[in-house]
Formats: sequence, structure tokens, C-alpha cells
Amino acid sequence: MKTYAINQFAKYSQEDMERIQKTCDNEDLDYIEQHKEELLQIMHKYEYEEFKENYTNTMQKMRLLCDAIVQAFSTEHTPGFPEYIYNIDLKDGSIETDKNNRKISYSTDCIAPCTTTMLHYINHNSNNVFVIFPPIKSIQRSIEKILSERIRERQEKRDEELSKFEGGNLEEEPELPLTYSPKQKRFILNSNISGCPTKQLLNPQHQENLKKTENTLVNWIKEGCLPKDIYRLTITANYPEELEKLIKDLEEKFPSYIKFDEGERNLYKEKLSKNKRSYFDIKKSATITIPNTNIKFKIEFQFKQTNMFFAHIRSHEAYEEYRKLEADYLKQRDLYEKKKTVEAKKKMLQLRKQCEEKKILCVKIHRNAVHQSNMYLMNKILWLDDNARGLRRLPSDEEGRYDMSIETLRKNYIVEDYTPFDGATEFATSDDEYLNKSYYLKLIGILPESFDELGKNAKEKVTKTWATLTDADIKTFDRITSTAIKYQDIIRNIQKRRHIMDDNAILNAMAEFTRS
Repeated sequence: MKTYAINQFAKYSQEDMERIQKTCDNEDLDYIEQHKEELLQIMHKYEYEEFKENYTNTMQKMRLLCDAIVQAFSTEHTPGFPEYIYNIDLKDGSIETDKNNRKISYSTDCIAPCTTTMLHYINHNSNNVFVIFPPIKSIQRSIEKILSERIRERQEKRDEELSKFEGGNLEEEPELPLTYSPKQKRFILNSNISGCPTKQLLNPQHQENLKKTENTLVNWIKEGCLPKDIYRLTITANYPEELEKLIKDLEEKFPSYIKFDEGERNLYKEKLSKNKRSYFDIKKSATITIPNTNIKFKIEFQFKQTNMFFAHIRSHEAYEEYRKLEADYLKQRDLYEKKKTVEAKKKMLQLRKQCEEKKILCVKIHRNAVHQSNMYLMNKILWLDDNARGLRRLPSDEEGRYDMSIETLRKNYIVEDYTPFDGATEFATSDDEYLNKSYYLKLIGILPESFDELGKNAKEKVTKTWATLTDADIKTFDRITSTAIKYQDIIRNIQKRRHIMDDNAILNAMAEFTRS
């Protein structure tokens, strides 16, 4: 599907926008029709029809999804329309501004399956919430995703069939009903499977099993492999507690035609030992039933902290580079296995090093985002304490801490590791340690969240910008460290509890394994 930035799409009339999207739909449907034969070899017919339906009348589907969001954000006294609609570039996270650096806002007319839009809401706690609609997944990428799933299934079936053979000295492998051709990038049906030279080597039961696969694929193709993220959106807020509240509000206030599916992937609850990428989000799928029809389609919801959303954009770019390097490395490794030359080995080791560097970069971007989130949280604790003192409320203990601040920490602090938290050094910085400065500059809005603190000349940019801060800004930055010192025992207890939870999960898993 051809995609448009909002500033391009906004130039058209409403009628032209409809026409453009309809043209995109027709091109996608033509592409599906051109590949009908291959698709029907890798999916059931009803799945094929469901797949086509995703790319039919996409503007209607997008409007239903948008209207569900609007209804979910509405209150008794206000409609749930967004405050602003921004043009965001999902390649780098930059938001379009005018020459005065003011974010440009567009109309809801521009929300379409072929555009990227960022809706800005202000929730009941006066916090910023963003809803990001990317373009729907391209037909080419959707088919590629289905193929990769089917290839995995075929490999599993191949291994299963091989295990049925006795002896193990066969020159031929059992032929499956489907062969994947990397050159043609398609599956090919083996219509002459009954003439498979290995068939005669199978015992009668195995021959009977093989016969069942001669004219159909449904014996091994699994159901439910259609992508659930052709339609998708991301909802962001500042802290994990807000994300949980957003999910609950959506569930309660969604119109009847949209329902969250059972289950979710919540990486905030995953053991640190398993979350090797330090990646945090909550993912849920939902089903929309088009009113007055039996037509259904899926949507994937991703709930992320706002600063992590922008970090994930940067890590995605690094990950794509890693995938390309990994593919080159695997080719070079095969070449080295064949030739065993010094030059081939040198090139292979160089590519492996580059792969590792990109992988490490992804993890570092995520870990930086977690630390940045915790700094933002500490600033919120400082704000809560200041307001409580201003209202002459008595603190909860001799350290001058407040229960509401402690509870906010417990609900939103993300454990980075199990090294005891040191409030004096965690958010402080020096001239040589500029990262905390960059997070603070983002916090007070001087640098955009899309700023890459690990990019070229980033340190120089941060240092130069820091020099423009007022004494009041610097004082607030220093007070974040003072607050971290005051609450460091609370954070250390959070670390301990999380560590115990992780240890218990490991022990429970070991006990379950022993029982089984």
C-alpha cells in the first residue's frame, strides 16, 4: 500500500481522500487475487476470505477503530476528541513543527489506513496520553509474515516425518505436500507426491499416513496463523500505572462492537532474567465486529510509556540493521565453510562483530529508556512532596517521606537490576556523564523525546543546551538527586521484593519440572 504523510494527505478534499484510499484497497485486493493460487496452498479457503476482508473497505474499518477510541476517551461532560493531531515520522520519531518550532495540528479527516497520525489527549489526571495510528500493514509484509509462519510449520512437520523412518541410512527424505522455493519466494504443491521414491520404504501404516497428505494440506496447516496486527495502534502514557488504568478504562468504555481478546503480553511482569533486551510494553489484541454484519477483524494494541515509545523507534532501526548484518554474516559463514580462506574468515569475523555491536546498541537504547523513565518518576515524587509540604501536610515518617509518594514509587518504579539503588549517584551527572542531562532536557521539554542521546554529536548538543539552563532549572535537577537519596530505602525494598518474586518463580518452575 502506498502511504502518505498527513501534510500530503491534508491537501486533498474529503472526497479525494476517500478515492485515494479506495485505490489503495483495490491495488491490495488485486495483489491478493494475483497470488490466490499460492495462498490457497498455505491457508484454508475461509482464512483466505478473511485475509481479503482485511483489505476491503479499510476506511470504514479505520473509522470504527477511531470512533471506539473517541468513545473510550469521552466523559460525562466532554467528547473524547483529541486535543491535537500530529504528523509523526515513525522512522525517527520526529513530529512536524513550523518555523517557530510549534507542533502543527491537523484534522481528524486525515486519519486513514494509508497515513500515520498521532493523537494527543490530556487524561483525567492532566497527563499527556498519545494514540499513534501507523498505516495498516502492507499486503506484501502480511503475506511475508504468513509465509514465514508456514515455513516454520513445514520444518516442524518435516522433522516429525523424518522421525518416522526406521534405520536412518536413507538417501532420500520423505516428500511433503509443500515445497518452499527460496528463489521463487513461494510454496509449490507436490502434486506427484504419490510417486515419492521413499514411499515404498515406509511400512503400511506410514504409507497410509502419507496417502492422507497427497491431495490436501489441511492435515498439517494450523489454523489461526493470519496476522493479528494488520490493524494496529500504540497508546502511550508516562508510567506503568497509567497504562494499566488506560487498559481498564478502554475495556469499560469501548462501544459494544469492539472487545479485547483474552490474555495479554505484559513485559513489566516478566522476570528480569528473561527480559534480556530490557524491553517493556503491554500488548493486547482485540476484535471488532462491524455493526449489523458478521464481519470481524483484529487489531493489535501496544501500550508503552511515552519515552519508551520513542526509544523503541530508535532500537527498531538498529534491529533492522542487525537483521541485515546477520543475514550477510550467515552467508559469509557458509562461504568460509566451503573455502576456508583467510580472507573469508576475516570477513566473517568482521560481520559477526558488527552484528554484536548492533545487538548491544538495541539493549543499551532500551536500558537508557528505563533509566530515563525512573528519572521522570523521581521528578514526579519531588512534585508530590512539594505540594504536600505546601499544603502543610505532615510526612509519614521521620525521613520526611509521604505515603502517596511511596505508593507511587511502588506502582511505577522499574527495577533495572539488583545492585542496591544509590540515590546519590543514580541521577547525578558530571561533564563526562551527559546521559542524565539529556534525559532532564527531555523532561523539561528543551530537547524532543525523539532526540537520540547516543547519536553522532549528541554529547556536544547536550553540553551546549545545558549551558542555556536557568539557575532554577539546575536547582530542580539537583533536587531530583536529593529526592532519590530520601527514598532510596524504599527503592531498595522494591528491588528486594522483585528479586524474591523472580527467585520464587524460578523455584516454582523447578518444582513443577521435578513433579512432572
